[in-house]
Parts: sequence; C-alpha cells; structure tokens
Amino acid sequence: FRELIEILAISRNQKLPQPGEESQILELLIQRDGEFQELMKLAVDQGKIHHEMQLLEKVVEKRDNDIQQLQKQLKEAEHILATAVYQAKEKLKSIEKAKKG
Repeated sequence: FRELIEILAISRNQKLPQPGEESQILELLIQRDGEFQELMKLAVDQGKIHHEMQLLEKVVEKRDNDIQQLQKQLKEAEHILATAVYQAKEKLKSIEKAKKG
C-alpha cells in the first residue's frame, strides 16, 4: 500500500498523467486487495487453529492432573499392600514359632 501511495503522489506531482497509468494503478490495487484478502483468510484460519490448540492444551492439562492423581493413589495402594504383606509374614513367623514351641 505504501508503494501505491507513493505512485499516486508521484503521478499527482506530474503535470500530465501517463496514458494507462490509472488502469495500472487500479490493477495493482486490485492485486494488492486480493493478496490482503488471502492474508486475512489465513489469519482467521490460524486464529481458529490457535483456539483449537488452546482447548486441546486444557484437555491435556486435565488428563495430566488425572494421571498424577492416579499415580498418587497407586503409590498409596502399594504402601498399604506392602504393609499388609509385611504383617502377614510376621504372623506366619509367629505361627511357625508357636508350632515349634
């Protein structure tokens, strides 16, 4: 657009416009408008993709939290089971001692 404004400013400073100059400027404006429209469409598409990515990141974060919670529960269950196994072994030892005694 800067180029177009410069071209328009130069053509206004000239006494007589060159033949076909207006049509060239108009074609250039139409071309630039098309490029601008394509860029705007791309920006909208990228905005939608960015929004979808943000939603997916929130889902991933929730799943990570769920996994961490499950890991914590598994650790607690492991501790409880280890304690139960230890107590069961101790009882077996005491039963064996009682039988021998």
